[in-house]
Amino acid sequence: MDHPVHEKNKKMAIKAKALISFSRMKDDELVVTANTIVGAMTDNSNYPAPAPVLDDVQVLLDDFTGKLAISRKRGSPEDTAIKNDSKEPLAEALQQLAYYVNSVAKGRLAVLLSSGFPTNNMGSAALVPLMVESVKMSDGRQSGQARLNFAAQRGALIYEYQYRMITQPESEWSDRLTTTSSRNNILAPLEVGKRYEVRVRAVNTQGAGDWSQTASILVR
Repeated sequence: MDHPVHEKNKKMAIKAKALISFSRMKDDELVVTANTIVGAMTDNSNYPAPAPVLDDVQVLLDDFTGKLAISRKRGSPEDTAIKNDSKEPLAEALQQLAYYVNSVAKGRLAVLLSSGFPTNNMGSAALVPLMVESVKMSDGRQSGQARLNFAAQRGALIYEYQYRMITQPESEWSDRLTTTSSRNNILAPLEVGKRYEVRVRAVNTQGAGDWSQTASILVR
């Protein structure tokens, strides 16, 4: 039988807290984490008065997401610097929000998890996702469409996918699209009589996995 003091110390040692450091997160991980937090805390009765308010966090998130997309599309040093400058206020806002969450939750794991914040008791076992498998394209219901299916992955928050027409020389991939479903994702509009290929990757709180092997289809 455990000694009461020992049991008390053990409980104190595993007290759950929301993580408060975001500045070193990878860009993709930060976007996914911030979206998860804002979604989870919106209209959450456990957190009636978020500080800072969620609308302000969303503005910073939208600003960072937009500048991240521009920096990846053009890749200039100036765009990257602008993106990095927009990351800092978002990370600071999430840190302030984490302090609020911890003050309200007081170590109650269920309340903490409802906030969408990663917690210290999630352990180090969480890893970036594996490569998505069984990527398949099939005809859509209408001409100029293709349907994308792939194997779902446990622990994935969202999936990102890109497609392009198969040409010589290779054309650029499309902008990254996101989905929460592994089935019946429609790609459109596509040019009839041309062959297209697609790739997919999973994203969780630890970041994005590797891109899958490509799958292709001749559009009808």
